[in-house]
Amino acid sequence: MLATQNKHIKSAYEQLKLISQDEQKRLEYEAREKAIRDYNQMMFEAEQRGRESGIEEGKKEGREEGKQEGMKNGMVYAYYEMNLDTKEIAKKTQLTETEVIDIIKKMDM
Repeated sequence: MLATQNKHIKSAYEQLKLISQDEQKRLEYEAREKAIRDYNQMMFEAEQRGRESGIEEGKKEGREEGKQEGMKNGMVYAYYEMNLDTKEIAKKTQLTETEVIDIIKKMDM
């Protein structure tokens, strides 16, 4: 019924009838469909592995950056507690005075 109303469905239906008549063509068709499904599944799984790997790598980098940031802030705080001025702290930590001031402001909050 639908095959008579839509030319695309009609074409697919005609191909299906042809494939169904010939056992070898039907087997080839099924093998091709299986290969396409296998390929799509393989690509999906590879993408998933890539995402998982990227997330793990990002976490490691984030932890390392957090450690570095914590050490830097700790040094600034220690020098600040020793009553050094921001210029001296900047020299000792190799930060700009603005960065030192920002870190101190965050600590005072």
